[in-house]
Amino acid sequence: MRQYFSVIVILVVSMMILLASLINFFIVQLEITWLSNLNPIIMITLYCTVLGTLIAAIFNKSIITPIKKLSNASREVAKGDFTVKTDYKSNLNEMKELFENFNIMVSELGATETLRNDFVSNVSHEFKTPINAIEGYVTLLQDKNQTDADKDECISKIIYNTKRLTSLVGNILMLSKVESQNIPFKKNLYILDEQIRQTIVSLETKWLEKEIEFDVELDNVQYMGLETLMYQVWSNLLEN
Repeated sequence: MRQYFSVIVILVVSMMILLASLINFFIVQLEITWLSNLNPIIMITLYCTVLGTLIAAIFNKSIITPIKKLSNASREVAKGDFTVKTDYKSNLNEMKELFENFNIMVSELGATETLRNDFVSNVSHEFKTPINAIEGYVTLLQDKNQTDADKDECISKIIYNTKRLTSLVGNILMLSKVESQNIPFKKNLYILDEQIRQTIVSLETKWLEKEIEFDVELDNVQYMGLETLMYQVWSNLLEN
């Protein structure tokens, strides 16, 4: 930017000298005696006025206009429009960087808004699966013909789905952090194949209703990732 303004200063000074020469030329050629007799202070004021007008025109084009455009785009983003893109060609590197950073910011805000909307729309669906599973296992427990082993298995699955509900509640709390741009992406090491097995087991009532049998052999895999969110991925894939 300093180089750019240095060029502007040189141009303005050159134009000022040229303008002064032209004014003097017209004064002499046209024999405008009243102008030639003006007080030097008035002449300097005249030069400064013309010079100020030129500087204002240049400043308006290079600084004010792009700032107004950026302000209008910011106003649209404030209304919830995250498709706004600014494309302004400027000789100022700082101004180019400002517009590029604005576009990046809008893209990130749009992605966050999409994540929030998807989360809200899917949360009711996510709650139905463990609740239905718990209801199904409680119904099985009421069957007097169930053996102790079967009852223990039902209780184990009820506990598992209860923990899953707790995890979903935690994910809902994460929504507020999503809105504040403070998403705690804390990864942990866990057994991925066991997670997939647990997901299949939690959906057992659905497989029984549709008479689907699973015969799954998985290699032991340790994975570093977001365990609760990955569980939702497997659940959505298997349930749909």
